[in-house]
Formats: sequence, structure tokens, C-alpha cells
Amino acid sequence: MDPTLIVETPIRSSGLRDTLVALALVAFAAVAVYHNSLRGPFIFDDIVSIVENPDIRHFATTLRENPEAGVTLVGRPTLRLSLWVNYVLGGHEVRGYHVLNLVLHILTAWTLWGLVRRVLESPRLKDSYGKEASALSLAIALIWTVHPLQTESVTYVIQRAEILGGLFYLLTLYSVVRSIDAIGWSRLAWYSAALVSCLLGMASKETAATAPLVAVAMDRVFWSPSLPRLWQARKKLYLVLACTWIPLAMLMSVSSQRMETAGFGLGVEWWEYALTQPYYLCRYLALSVWPSALTLDYGFYLARTLREVAPYAAIVFLLAGLTLAALWRKPALGFCGLWFFVILGPTSSVVPLVTQTGAEHRMYLPLAGLIGLVVVSGHTFWRRVRSGRPESFRAGPVLVVALVVAALAARTVVRNEDYKGRLSIWQTVVHQWPANPRAHNNLGSALASAGRIPEAIAQYEDAIHLKPDYLDAHYNLGDALATAGLVPGAIAEYEEVLRLDPDDDEAHSDLGNALMRVGRPRDAVVQYEQGLRLNPESAEIRYNLGYSLATVGRTTEAVARYEEALRLKPDFADAYNNLAWLRATDPEAHNRDAIEAVRLAKQAVLLKDADPNCLDTLAAAYAEVGQFSQAVSNAESALELARARGNVALVNGIESRLTLYRGGRSFHRGP
Repeated sequence: MDPTLIVETPIRSSGLRDTLVALALVAFAAVAVYHNSLRGPFIFDDIVSIVENPDIRHFATTLRENPEAGVTLVGRPTLRLSLWVNYVLGGHEVRGYHVLNLVLHILTAWTLWGLVRRVLESPRLKDSYGKEASALSLAIALIWTVHPLQTESVTYVIQRAEILGGLFYLLTLYSVVRSIDAIGWSRLAWYSAALVSCLLGMASKETAATAPLVAVAMDRVFWSPSLPRLWQARKKLYLVLACTWIPLAMLMSVSSQRMETAGFGLGVEWWEYALTQPYYLCRYLALSVWPSALTLDYGFYLARTLREVAPYAAIVFLLAGLTLAALWRKPALGFCGLWFFVILGPTSSVVPLVTQTGAEHRMYLPLAGLIGLVVVSGHTFWRRVRSGRPESFRAGPVLVVALVVAALAARTVVRNEDYKGRLSIWQTVVHQWPANPRAHNNLGSALASAGRIPEAIAQYEDAIHLKPDYLDAHYNLGDALATAGLVPGAIAEYEEVLRLDPDDDEAHSDLGNALMRVGRPRDAVVQYEQGLRLNPESAEIRYNLGYSLATVGRTTEAVARYEEALRLKPDFADAYNNLAWLRATDPEAHNRDAIEAVRLAKQAVLLKDADPNCLDTLAAAYAEVGQFSQAVSNAESALELARARGNVALVNGIESRLTLYRGGRSFHRGP
């Protein structure tokens, strides 16, 4: 292809105007295709890493390694600092996070344009492509910027890690290239820029570990006539870049959670993972050509036999062989293949990543090599075809590039619509990848949040069918069944959760709640007590235990549990309310304290001023101290609220108690 007419004369390829036009076109293209991504909500790992992560609210805490903030943030301080910047500027306003992702994507595209232009103007390529370097690099940058395969990195907020890693990776290479012809202090400045960029890249994404290797390969292929000459001229630079592996190793060593999701000895054999990767590599290549079935989450597919992946393995080995042959005969072509394989190496070779065996965001940088190969090869072919043709025949490349960019851009805009909500994105994943149990589970959660409980139950059941020991799906199914009133089924699911994980304190508590609903308070007490042993700092479990103890008549113990819950959680309105009720109405005289009951009930009403239960309790407490007018007033307010909410059982109870108060009586006081 010859997209030189994109930036038509009189703009010179090496001029400032050419640079400004190229940067403006790339920025405009990025904004055009991602404008509809700015309203997308936080999804998937965004929730735990951003919404539920208190660390990003303060500079000091955002630098610490916190496994509870999600595996995506572990070992990546640059990413965490970027989220802190977002929080400082706009809290949890999601648009700001999308805007920063887009800005970083534009900066990365600009850096790619600059790097490719320098490569095309290198000693090896300048005679063939030097005059068209700016236009060819613009075509590559534009296609790369708008390609739909990039949406997972740009639109899915937490995958900013991929953008940051890519940006600093390219800045490292660009700085190396600029240092080659620099002298004196200028060379030292570019060396320093390469070092800092490489360090920031490794603190953003572990794949930046390959940047020093790619830098050496790029130098050798496009600038240096031999490895000895390269080593003699720039050994200090590459030794310094190699030293950046030390802080990367330190980051990985302190990142215990990441070591539990990536590496050997985690339940996945290295050969199983390696056997699976040819399938994903071929899928990445197919999606690069035309991304018609993009998927946010591929789950955890593992190939078990060589026959299963033999066709894909054959393609990968053929491409790897062609890459090696090209590096020997046509090094510039071979470098594009080397770029693809080396950058994907850390995630798509033999080191198992147990959370996902494949992910589209891994193609963020490798895609540039494929696009560069196609554009430059197309340009070479077109130049041969047009030889001797009329000058007007040169308009063809511009039209081809324009059509490719337009088609990819339109697909990217459509893909961004899938990210407009949790429900839409997980529906897409289930449609594209129905064998993924996690996708069914997450779609079920999105449906449950939308109040579509029967559909959610069906998705959870599909997830369990695909993975019978899927603990989260069993738990979510139990919650959905409980919400739907199918409590016996919920009990069975919670029991299955505890069979899979006996130390799940929340499952013990939820099972206790379900047992209370079916009239088995003594069994519920057992579950709450087990949950409390596992999590003694839980105010909620202490409250639930107190309620179940009161139900079986062990009111003295119930009082103690409520008081403990309030010490742990001083704003626990329901605990205030239930403790006030016991202090006012308990048959055990030593537990009664009417004055204390009034104080507790007032606190409950203060915390939940429109709650009929709290007003009902306050009325009972007032009646016990003989303030019947106050009791009647609060009981009438409680009755009105209970009727408005359609709570028939509570209405009947309040009406009977209101009759007592109007007659000057209470539970323990006569007229």
C-alpha cells in the first residue's frame, strides 16, 4: 500500500506540519471510535480493584501491596498510582477513568507512530521507505488505534495496565532509537529516558520484561551491521536496561497473590498450558484480520491432547519457522514476527496463568507488528503493481487505507456498545463463549441485580453444569433461590458451598438465615456459632446469632451477642432495635431495663427514622416506662408505615399492641 496521499503535499514528510497533522489525525480517530465508551460502567475486576478498593483514595496506601484489592493491581504500582490520580480528580466517577484510558491510548499511538517512522528511516530501510516513512507510519498508527481488538484494553478500565505497559514499552524502544544518533549529554538524556520508561513499564505490566530483548533485536536488525559492533557501541545501555529485571523480580517476589495466579505448581501443568496456547495464538491472528467475535472473558480452557490442537500448533510452528527464516534472509520482515512472538511470550508460552488461558488484551502491542507487516508489505506490492501506470493510479492506496480504517472504526464503535452495562457485556460473552462457566455466573449476577431472578437462577445452574465444583456459582444460586422464596433449595446450595469450603464464614451465616426462614432456629444457632468462630470480628454474624438465640429463648445470651455487635459496629441500627426490644419485653426480669430500652430504641430510630420496626420498638419501650401517650404516637406512626409497605404480619402485631397502650397497659405493666 502507498498511503502517502493521506498527508498530501505540500506537507513534507520530515516537517513539523507533517508531525502535527499525523498526531492530530491519530487523536481524532481515537476520540471518534471511543466516544461512546465514556459512559460504560465499571465491570468485572473494576469492582474489586477500583470501586471496593479503599487504597486508591490516599497516596500512601495506594503504594502498598494489598491482595484484597484484586490480582490485577498486585505488583503494578504505576497502575495503582494512575487510579489514585483518577480518584483524586473525580472519586468514583467512571467517566474520568475512561477519559484517562483514552488519553493514554492516544499517547501510545503517537509513540508508535514516532517509533515506526524512525524504523522506516533507519539505515536498513531508508532507501526503500524513507520518503514514505511518515505516511506509512501514520497508516500503521491509525489502523492500530481504531482496531476493535484494542477495545478490551481501552474500554475495560482496569486493563489500563496493558496500555501503560504498552506506552512505556514503546517509549523505551523510542528512547533507544533516538540515542543511537545522539551525542554527549543528549545521548545520556535518551539513555536515562529509556531506563525510566523501562522501569515504569515493568511496574505497569510484567510483559515489559521483554523490552530490553526487543530493543537489542531492533537495533541489530535496523541499525547495527553486526552484534559485536552493536555491543561495542551500546553495551552500557543494554546492560542498564537488563538491570531493570532486578526491580521486576523484586515486585514479583513481594506479590504473593500474583504468584498464586501465575507460575508453576498451581494445579496447572506447564505442558497443558503450552499445549493450549497455539489455539489462542491462532485466534488472536484471526481476530487481527477481522474481529467479529470479540470476547471479554475466555475462562479457563485447557487442551488435554495434542490432537485437539494439532492444526493450530502446525500453523504456529509454521509461522515461527517463517519468522526465523525471515530473520536470516529478510530481517525486517522477520522482526515483525519476532515482535509478535516475543511480546506474547510471557503470557502465551509455558508459564501458566491460572485465571485465564487466553485474553484479547494481550494483543495490545503485538498487534502493531502484524499491522506493520501488512501495511509495509502491501505498500511494496502496490509499488510494483503501479510501475509504469498513470500517476492517478496512486489514489488506490489512500482509498484502501481509508476503507480499512473506516471498517475497523465502525466495528470498534459497535463493540463499545457491548460495554454499556454489566448485563450487555456478559450476555455477549455467554453468546460468544458458552462453555465458560464464569461467564454464566457473572451473567447470573447481572440478571439478579436487574431483578430478573428466574433468569439468574438458570445462568447459575448452567455454570454449575459446566463446573460442578464452582463455589461462587453455588453461593450465588443459593442467594437467588432464597430471594425467590425457594428456601429449601437455597439451604442445599449453601450446604454444598460448605462442603467445598467448610471455612466460609459467610456461607455459615447465610445458611443460618435460610434455616431461620424455614423454622429451624436451633440449627441456625449452630451455623452462626461456626461462622463466628471463623470470623470473630463480624458484627453481622453476632447480630444473627443474637436473633436466633432470642428465638429459642436464650435471651441472656442474645443480649450479650447484640451488645458485642454494637461494640464492633456502633451504627448498627438493627442491633440497637433488637436489643431495645429485649430490654423492654424480655420475660427474664434481669434482662429488662425500660429506661435503657428507650435510649436504645431512640438510637435505632435516629439511624432508621422511617422504619416501622424501630418505631414499634420505641413505642413498646415508652409503654414500659409508663409514657403511654408517646407509646401510642410512635405505634400509630409505625402502623401507618407498615400498612404502606404491605407488611400484614407487622400491622396485626402493632394493632394488638396499640390496643394495650391505649388502655394504659404494656407487656409487663398493668393499667
